[in-house]
Amino acid sequence: MKDHVKPDCICIFVNLNADKMSLPEYFICTSFEAKGKVKQYKTRGIIDLSSLNTDDYKNNWQKLEQ
Repeated sequence: MKDHVKPDCICIFVNLNADKMSLPEYFICTSFEAKGKVKQYKTRGIIDLSSLNTDDYKNNWQKLEQ
């Protein structure tokens, strides 16, 4: 849910399901960016992997230095 995203945090999403032979994929974003990507439903909120699968987020460990 959007209201559960804490401010001033870094969010790291890990995709373990890419395939059995590859390493996990990491997607790094700020809480502000994550909150903007939440698809809000009546009882839950989700962030779709496709919305994070860009160079802005994938393996962008520099966000930890900000």
